Amino acid sequence: MKAMTKRLTAAALLLSLLAASSACGSDDTAATDNDTRTVTETAADTTADTGAYPYEKPDLGGYTLRIFNIDELWNMFVKIDTDATDGEILNDTLYKRNRQAESDLNFTIEEVRLFGDDITAHNKHIQDTVLSGDDIYDVMYASINTTPALITEGYFRNLLDLDGLHLEDEWWDPIVSKNAIIDDCLYFATSPMQMMPYDSAWILFFNEDIMNATDMEKPYDLVREGKWTLEALGSYTKQIANLNGDSSFKWDPNGNAFYGMSCHPYAPDHFLISAGETIVDIAADGSLVFAAEGERFYRAVSAMASVFDTTSGSSMEADTEDFSIEKGGYMHVFHSGRSLFLTAEIKAAQLLRDMEATFGMVPIPKLDEAQEGYFGDFVSSCMYYTVPVTNTHLSETAAASDYLSFLSNRDLLPVYYDSVVEQKGLRNQDSIEMLDIVLSSKTVDLSTLFGWNGNLVSSLRSKYFTGKDDVASIIEKQKTKIETSIANTLDAITYTKENS
Repeated sequence: MKAMTKRLTAAALLLSLLAASSACGSDDTAATDNDTRTVTETAADTTADTGAYPYEKPDLGGYTLRIFNIDELWNMFVKIDTDATDGEILNDTLYKRNRQAESDLNFTIEEVRLFGDDITAHNKHIQDTVLSGDDIYDVMYASINTTPALITEGYFRNLLDLDGLHLEDEWWDPIVSKNAIIDDCLYFATSPMQMMPYDSAWILFFNEDIMNATDMEKPYDLVREGKWTLEALGSYTKQIANLNGDSSFKWDPNGNAFYGMSCHPYAPDHFLISAGETIVDIAADGSLVFAAEGERFYRAVSAMASVFDTTSGSSMEADTEDFSIEKGGYMHVFHSGRSLFLTAEIKAAQLLRDMEATFGMVPIPKLDEAQEGYFGDFVSSCMYYTVPVTNTHLSETAAASDYLSFLSNRDLLPVYYDSVVEQKGLRNQDSIEMLDIVLSSKTVDLSTLFGWNGNLVSSLRSKYFTGKDDVASIIEKQKTKIETSIANTLDAITYTKENS
């Protein structure tokens, strides 16, 4: 059973990050905590912090922070700059954040967004630009999962070497930073400077009106009390599932079957992480180890198979076409009132605005009450903050990025929370609290990011949706292949560092 610890204090994480920084590129391997998924037990204060930036604010002398960013992606709020205010509060807060940062530090933001939503073309532009050797961008937002070669072939600088990035502070998602250290270096990070890691975080939506009509207790208090577990979720989904005269739970657009949970096909991957388990873990000495084994892992598999069982209607393996009526898109099933829960990213709240029923949101559940806190992650193709090796303005980049992230955490996030939960002119304070739990405990799964576990997780999904947990032979067949993939990745990174 993997160790579970509370969220690191800033001081403890700083020591961890500094230790990794000093070891990067050396022959010594820095030891890290055995726990690779640090968590919070309760929601943090969601009131905007009106305090001042705790570090010196340098005069950057008219420096231009050149950012390469994705243009648009899956209806998420990804832009970093905007030309003007337009009355839309999130846009206007973004505008004010940027102008304040530029004024306070004497610099200018220049954002370049190309290629629409074509992630492949976006990443290729990163490769072509860096390979050209030209110092064109200071910051690049990159999808590591789409092109792991960006890490293994040395396109980015080690962020631990940038003194002005205060990665131990809350505005840099320190849990993500800790869990993204690979080979004693950190090549990417997340912060609310760009909102995709927030919009793409996975969460559970539920239909409050149905719960009211059926005298079900809303699960908010279960979350607060640490009792929101896979078993607790299953008690809701199994109780509410009903054929309503249909012959089976197979999707019928004209049918009446009601499902406990409308599931995106990839939802089980995120539930495994929320249960405190991963395919690959970080050992105490910082090494990467195969982790899909052990008593606790198999308990998680069994609990997930029970919840995702489509034969009982506890869940429906819906289609990825969000609102497809004929195919049973995962958003449509919930939006049309035919499921109690929905697995989706936070950005789905914006797409549910016209839903007749009131919806709430809670974290994806823990495995059991013994698990200290809730875990969450975000879409595998998320755009991460990176600094290209061609950047020759490292101190300015670090200072500007850190201050923008600070202002975002203080001023932009509270507005973002409100925009997510607002329905019918109402402000759902319960969901704001739940949202903070999700976003303050999000982490990153390296095995998904580097594609080490692709075949295994897809095989596990197939089992979960049939309600079966006999996965030992599947795991055993994949173990050596995954361990080899990890070794190859590490060898490639080491080679690149030694020859750069």
